[in-house]
Amino acid sequence: MIKILKDWLEIGEANKFLNKKGLQKHSTEKNWDMYHLYTILEPMPREINLIDIGCGKLMTLKLLYAMGFKNLYGIDLSISLRSRLSQATRMWRRRSLKATFHLYKYDITKTRFSDQAFDVGICISVLEHGVNLEKFLAESHRILKKEGLLFITTDYWEEDIKVNHDNKPFDLPWKIFSKKDIEQFIKLSYDYGFSLYKDSFIPECRDRCVLWNNQEYTFLCMVLKKGKT
Repeated sequence: MIKILKDWLEIGEANKFLNKKGLQKHSTEKNWDMYHLYTILEPMPREINLIDIGCGKLMTLKLLYAMGFKNLYGIDLSISLRSRLSQATRMWRRRSLKATFHLYKYDITKTRFSDQAFDVGICISVLEHGVNLEKFLAESHRILKKEGLLFITTDYWEEDIKVNHDNKPFDLPWKIFSKKDIEQFIKLSYDYGFSLYKDSFIPECRDRCVLWNNQEYTFLCMVLKKGKT
């Protein structure tokens, strides 16, 4: 599956849907990502193991928790004190000593999880920040179960957009993936034992719906499946 954020109508529909469901939301544009994640995960059993690869401020994990999923893991290069306090507050409100999320400070390309530990991996707006794609795919393949899914979103525009490499958001490199980059990534994913879930072509871009860091572009999401078709 590959989707491209085409216009603000799609953003509005995604926000309206999440509001109607009473679900945890992200920023306005990123709710498009959250909507597509919801549609993939909604039919799945709530007991499966899910990992947010690059969990940031825990927005995705909070959405998954609101959906009723029970076994939630998150990894990032750093876990902020704010995130830790948010976790503690949630436990206090539930009057529970059991952590809502299992949070780990790991490099996403070199974790300490056992082989085939997770049913679904989720990686939202992470790969554009200097991630080694070969190592990412190898590690994701290792920790996912047979036929496990890998949900990915990233910054995107069909043509190459040059960014100022001296400007490092979050003190990390940043790029906007082009169509050529995504085609190469899909080919690389095949080499590491993945295939496109519900195989599809890359849709054409329409509007530049995202303005961030002095650049205008859009979002792309895709789902990979462990195991070749």
